[in-house]
Order: sequence, then C-alpha cells, then structure tokens
Amino acid sequence: MFKYLIILLSCSTFAFTFNEAVEELKNHNSLQAMKGSAKSLLEKSQKQASWGDPMFKIAAKNLPVDSLKFDQTPMSGLEFGIGQKIALSNKYGKAGESQSAQARSINYSAMDLEQALTKSLWANLIEYKRINNELDILKENLSWISKMLKVSKKLYSNGRITQQALLDIQIRKSEVESEISNKNFEIKQNKSQLKYLVGNKALNFNYKSVPWKLLDTSKTEGQDFRLSSLKENLKAKEYSLEQSKLAYIPDITVSVGYTIRSDIDNNGDFIGAQITFPIPVSDDKSGAKGEAVANRYVAFKQLDDYKLKKSRDIEVIKDDIAKLNAELRIISRKSVNFAQNSRSITSKSYGLGNSTYVELLQSEIRLQTILLKKVALESKLSMRKVDLKYTLGESLYE
Repeated sequence: MFKYLIILLSCSTFAFTFNEAVEELKNHNSLQAMKGSAKSLLEKSQKQASWGDPMFKIAAKNLPVDSLKFDQTPMSGLEFGIGQKIALSNKYGKAGESQSAQARSINYSAMDLEQALTKSLWANLIEYKRINNELDILKENLSWISKMLKVSKKLYSNGRITQQALLDIQIRKSEVESEISNKNFEIKQNKSQLKYLVGNKALNFNYKSVPWKLLDTSKTEGQDFRLSSLKENLKAKEYSLEQSKLAYIPDITVSVGYTIRSDIDNNGDFIGAQITFPIPVSDDKSGAKGEAVANRYVAFKQLDDYKLKKSRDIEVIKDDIAKLNAELRIISRKSVNFAQNSRSITSKSYGLGNSTYVELLQSEIRLQTILLKKVALESKLSMRKVDLKYTLGESLYE
C-alpha cells in the first residue's frame, strides 16, 4: 500500500500539465528567434532616427613644403573644427517610425507563432487521442477474434469447419496484432513530436489535463495577431514612403573652424564657417520613392487579401464542422449500432454452425472499419474546431 502511495505521489508531483506545456512553448527556439529579430529592429529604429555624430577636425594648413613650419607664412596655422549634419525635414524620424512599426509587426508575428505552436500542441494531442482510441478498438477486436478462434477450434475438432477457415481466422488475428504493433510505434512517434514542442517534460505529460471542453466554447473577445502584424507592416511601408518624399529636401552640414596662427601679420587667429548640402538631381531619390510606393502597394494588397481569405476560411471551417457533426451523428446513432448487432448475431450463429467463417470475418471487419472511421471523424472535427478558434483569434488555452 505504501509503495503504491509513493508512486501516486511521484506521478502527481512530476506530471506535466497542458497549461505548463503552453507556458513552455513560450521558450521555443523559433519563437525566441523571432522576438530577438523584433528587438533588433526596435534598436535599429533609434539609429535610423538619429542625425549621426558630430565630426571633429584637426588640420595643419598652408605649411611650406621645404620646412613644414607654422611661423614662415601668415597663412600657416593649425585649424580645429567641428561639423554637424542637420536635417531640414523629418525624414529620419519617419525612418525610425518605419523601423518601429516593422518591429511591432514582427512582434505580432511572434505572438501569432506562439498561437501556431499552441495549435501544433493541440494537433499532437488530438492525434494522440485518435491513436489511443484506435488502439482500444483494435484491442477489443483482438479479444473478440481470440474468443472466436477458440470457438473455431472446437468447430474444427468437430468437423464443422475446414482447416482453411481456421487458418483464415488465425491470419486475421495476426493482422490485427500487426495493426496494434503499428499503433504502439505511432504513439512513440507522437511522443517525439511532443518532445520537440515542449522538451523532455513531454515524457511526463498528463493527458488528463487537456481542456477538451475548451474546443466547444466560443469567446467574442480575441485578437488576430496575423491581422495586427499586417496592419503594422502597412504602417511601416507608409512611413517609408513619407520618408522617401522628404528625402528630396537635402540635409545641410554646418561646420565651424578655429585656426591658430603664428601671427606674423599681427591679425591674430582665424575663424571660419561652412555650409554644404547635396543637390538631389540623381535617380537615387526617385528610385527610392518608386520602391517605397511599390512596397506600400504590396503591403496593402497583402492586408486586403488576408481579410478576404480569413472570411472565406471561417465559412469553410464552419461548413466542415457542420458536415462532420452530421456524419458523426449518423455513424454514432445508426452505423455503429447496426454493425455491433450484426457482429453479435453473426458470432452467435457461427458458434451454432449456421454462419460461415467468411460472414463472421466480414461482420468483424465491417464493425472495425466503422469504429475507426468514427474515431477519424472525431479527430478531424476536433482539429477543425482548433482551426476555427485560431482563425478567429480566440485563445487556445484557459
């Protein structure tokens, strides 16, 4: 008793729940990489908005070639100067805003990736549930075939069936055993996929903690992170277009210099000032503007297309859910019951020698096929419910 209590306490202590798995997804490498990219762009936005550092200059001016001395001509001297580029427009501010919007876009994409990873977690758990349900069906079927095999051996010993009939039933039993073996391997593969998502803690995952009822609830609130990402991407392209228009207004560079002389002509030191600016006549500015216009057009069309695609996907998924529910109702209420009754009647008749082994196997295979189809439909229905919540921007965890 004490031994079982220790095992129970160990399981409850180290069990890894669904909510803990969702939290673990936030540390996934792909998600962290995307968040790092967003942070990098945010830091870059400060750089883009800056005028740049001031330039300090030291220059020896008008020294004689023969002597390189400062006191032989009145024009010789040592100049100290400082210059600064000054923007006459807000183009650098727009560049910074464009980068910031792009960073927000990537950050929303990271949030969407987190939802997508949670969706992948659901897909894994739905698949695990399907495999286990199929395994239960196969095990029950194997148990039934084993009983029928015992009956068949008695019938064979009494000369009621042929050796071929006995062999065919044994072959069918081995086929089901092979299917069970394959399902066990599928479970191992499913565990490996779960391990990729949440790490080694997947080995202790508590499947009873999965909130299956969440799939049947609908929340009006929610946020579509993909939509938010595309909106921020459009903003980034609009800021970039504004920047390209302001780029026609050139920057000026203002410089001030102080020259220390030997004062041969008694006129003291010199000071100087300078203003320089480029003349925007090249194709550089017009090309950048054309590129920005095209990028904004692409971003707008991507956003518009996503809105249309989202509306279409919601309708398609809802229709799929309705179709799957209708098919499941028919199979659950009619097909399964009919097939179970057919197998039960045929097995009793076979035991009395009134049905052939072919009819027996047909009834068994028919029931197994229907039950496996029911499980497959349930799995697909659950996945479409997850798809709907993801498309609507609803939370996939409690």
